[in-house]
Amino acid sequence: MSDAKIGVFICQCGGNISGEIDIGHLKNAISDDDVILMEENPYICSVEGQNKIKGSIESSNVDRIVIAACSPNMHEKEFRRCAESVGINPYLLEVANIREQCAWVDKDPDPTSRAIDIVNSAINGAKQAVHHEKTSLSVVKSALVVGGGISGITASLSLARQNIKVYLVEKTPSIGGNMVKVGKVFSADTLSEECAMCSLGPLMGEVAENPNIEILSQSQVTGVAGHAGNFTVDILTGPKFVDEEKCNACGKCSSACNVVTGDDWNASLSTRKAAYKPFSQAVPLSYTIEGDVCVKCGTCVESCPAGAIDLDRQATETTLNVGAVIIATGHQELNPENKEEFGYKKYQDVITQMELARILAVNGPTSGKLVVPSTGKKPRRIVMIQCVGSRDRKEGSIPHCSTICCMVALKHANYIIDHYKGVEIYICYTDMRTPGTYENYYFETQKKGEKTIKFIRGKVAEVKKDKDKFVARVEDTLGGGILDIENDMVVLSCAVEPPEDILDIENALGVSLTPEMFVKEKNSKMEPTQTTVSGMFVCGTAKEAMDVTASINMSRSAASQVAELISQGNIEIEPDFAVVDHYRCLMCEECIDLCHSGAVYLGETIQVDPVACSGCGGCISKCQNNAISLPLSSDEDIFARIDGCLSTGTPAVIAFLDKEIAYTAADSMGKNRLNYPSEVRIIKVPSILRLEPKHILHAFKMGAAGIFLGDGTGNVAGSHVSEKLMLKVEELKDELEKAGIGPERIYFYEAYLPHYKGLASKLKEFSSLVNRTYNKNKKHKDN
Repeated sequence: MSDAKIGVFICQCGGNISGEIDIGHLKNAISDDDVILMEENPYICSVEGQNKIKGSIESSNVDRIVIAACSPNMHEKEFRRCAESVGINPYLLEVANIREQCAWVDKDPDPTSRAIDIVNSAINGAKQAVHHEKTSLSVVKSALVVGGGISGITASLSLARQNIKVYLVEKTPSIGGNMVKVGKVFSADTLSEECAMCSLGPLMGEVAENPNIEILSQSQVTGVAGHAGNFTVDILTGPKFVDEEKCNACGKCSSACNVVTGDDWNASLSTRKAAYKPFSQAVPLSYTIEGDVCVKCGTCVESCPAGAIDLDRQATETTLNVGAVIIATGHQELNPENKEEFGYKKYQDVITQMELARILAVNGPTSGKLVVPSTGKKPRRIVMIQCVGSRDRKEGSIPHCSTICCMVALKHANYIIDHYKGVEIYICYTDMRTPGTYENYYFETQKKGEKTIKFIRGKVAEVKKDKDKFVARVEDTLGGGILDIENDMVVLSCAVEPPEDILDIENALGVSLTPEMFVKEKNSKMEPTQTTVSGMFVCGTAKEAMDVTASINMSRSAASQVAELISQGNIEIEPDFAVVDHYRCLMCEECIDLCHSGAVYLGETIQVDPVACSGCGGCISKCQNNAISLPLSSDEDIFARIDGCLSTGTPAVIAFLDKEIAYTAADSMGKNRLNYPSEVRIIKVPSILRLEPKHILHAFKMGAAGIFLGDGTGNVAGSHVSEKLMLKVEELKDELEKAGIGPERIYFYEAYLPHYKGLASKLKEFSSLVNRTYNKNKKHKDN
């Protein structure tokens, strides 16, 4: 008998549990000497039920609690608060799941035996539990926003208005992003096109004037350390050859400059000087000098009356301390040059939608006049080709829809027929996709342009030059056959893709990317805008293709989550992160390389970021000197739970399920009244990465018939985690073979939350195989 004094409280759950499990038999079967109190209650989760528990604890010497009831995913936090209110540390409480994973298992011939093992396992866990406290960390009341487009501007203003200091990092000389270039934005409400700069300009001005926002232009993040609430961020700026504080934007440096280059503000459809201001409403308002093309002749220095230019300036490094990071790095238009069938760059009059936007913009290269680039004349017919690089699984393309391309084509087509009579437009599409109220805009455009806008459903096979005309060959899949459409100009609706420096962003910030290289959310349903790094959020087209409205909404959501984090002053963290014993640590640094969440880093000693640590336990088994532990999942705890699951002597299949995905999927099996074998005993673990050969061997030694490993963390954290899980399984199988145990007695299933039926099916399949093998071996031994 240990020093533990355990109270077991069994919930009848209004017949949900007591209707399937013989609670009297269950109570009689619990013969552990450390259990000094055992009670049952109709509804433990009710106020009355919890008050009874409190009264029983106060009138006894109970110092640890086991609640035998529904899943810990339902009320564990509530039960812990109940325990804490009567002076018991919340981590000395265990929940035995005898509803979802026992009483609700369909057609279980003996749910009571399963319940006995589940409760015994929880009692053993309670014995091994130790007193823990949450870790409290202070929060820095400032935020970093990376990217100065509409998303970054919106997020920055939202935070600044809440009196939170914001550092807005923008890699170009001015904030504004893609929205300042598009000329017009479409309105689903007014069914019209509105001036983009008229909407964005005031916001840019507000950013410049807000004392809580510091703009760091021509800057990029080069590294981040720390954790949510307290990040240390390294910023590289410049070199800035023009002092923004001194520059009065007189423009004399540009007039004096002799170097001419392509104007990226106008999609290189026009030229500018090496000394330039990006556009008239640029923020910061100062001029800048492009170092890559400047020949450093010095004429700009001589011409500057304010003495603001120094061509010998070097890049500067700055370190910032912030509580949270918002990634708003935006997107770029796919370069269709490798789509040779369309002739982009081969023919001057094949352009992209962004280039057309600049042509139609009043501040563009033609002052808003629609002309054919090669002739300067008004086109008579334009062909727009949709899905260029989108919805295509070929290399160099993106498999998904880019969301905004159909609306951009409609916007430009609508604007052109309203302002340039006699222009005919063909839109060649795969499917026109205009979700929500944008469908009204689509219908209105169709009606307005019945004679001048023609929609052809089909893919364009090629664009070729025939004398002075272009010919776009397209197959009309709605019955028109092969068509050769003569035209003066071709406009390509290209895919939305991540910025070209996305890998630098990934390396600097440590976030994960999707297969299409956008910034990955941790859970797009339950934790939107939260990246795979705690305390870092994503918004706008840095996350995926979306329109301006969606970008603004997502940016406000990200800002709201940052404000929630920062406004707390302190954040409390559960003690389920890895802990390093520095007296045992050999400083081999292997754990740093192994950690997929980037939580382990080297300071004066090996350190673990408690916020970033996922608590998977993968580092523990690889530590050469057993210097790493996981407080809520010790070796003793795992051994004890195994012993409890095998307490009735049944040759059970032990199913180790990760706490987030597989365990929750097992709950769903019960909620949906699915059947799985009665010999299955579930043990919740942080991840199967926490398991070591000694745990598996102990289970077999104690009589387990087989080991089922269920883990879905790879489906949340990415393919690199899935690879680690597979390596862990192979490692365990290899060690079992060395011990003379066949690899067929251990099975791995990559779990998915929605696919709980698959989990039930695999449990049945594996249990059947194990039973045949186990009984065959047992018969052989008996003979």
